[in-house]
Amino acid sequence: MFSRRTILRGLTAVGTLPLWRPALALPATFRMVYFGDFAPFSQVDDTGRVRGLFVEAAETLLREKLGQGVDHQAFPWARAQAMVRGGEADGFLTVPTPERLSYVLASARPVFTFPMCIIAAADSPRLTDLQQVHRLEDLRSFRVGHYIGSGWADANLRPLGLDIQWAADLTGAMRLVANGRVDALVDNAVSMRVRLAAPEFNGKLVELPNILATQPYHFCIGRNSAFAGLMPQVNTVLARRPVSGGGGIAKAT
Repeated sequence: MFSRRTILRGLTAVGTLPLWRPALALPATFRMVYFGDFAPFSQVDDTGRVRGLFVEAAETLLREKLGQGVDHQAFPWARAQAMVRGGEADGFLTVPTPERLSYVLASARPVFTFPMCIIAAADSPRLTDLQQVHRLEDLRSFRVGHYIGSGWADANLRPLGLDIQWAADLTGAMRLVANGRVDALVDNAVSMRVRLAAPEFNGKLVELPNILATQPYHFCIGRNSAFAGLMPQVNTVLARRPVSGGGGIAKAT
């Protein structure tokens, strides 16, 4: 069962004593950045504060396990990534694509592993055809929506030569499906289940049972960050926790 307790129990089971204290020369605060429209992982609440499972995992890993101060800020995802690349922020939780690995160090093991599902319009004339899709390659005859800044889509969908229409964010990509401008969206099943319950999409979009891939989210630190040397300690924490979901804290089913 997918829950905060399930997701975070691996980290909290490691112990409560910090494994590492930052050297005096290092900044006091590790600057984490997130996609601000990615519930239940990272979203901005009514007070303007970013919350979610990614934030809780980073707090557990950095503050509780490593004794490191941490600040959390949310942005459009493309901007958040650019901040880590440019040294304005220290790290994020994401899929370590080849492009991202050019400017970040990624943890050896994922913090989360989640299935990728197909989202389609409930009244789509191609719904039956989509139910027969079992590989990403099978999407070549469909119009697919996704959002700018998705490293997973860049690494896994673009190379297939799919007909992709890009939206500014994930909500925009879902609207492309709901409005019939594309046939399908492939994304994180857990995030999709939260969004499908929203009034705008409830009853209009459906999740198909086809699991096309899994998506591992790793803890990443910018190569230019003052905290780049922290990665061995991060790996020590992640290596000690129980394994679930193909190496991550949990796998949503």
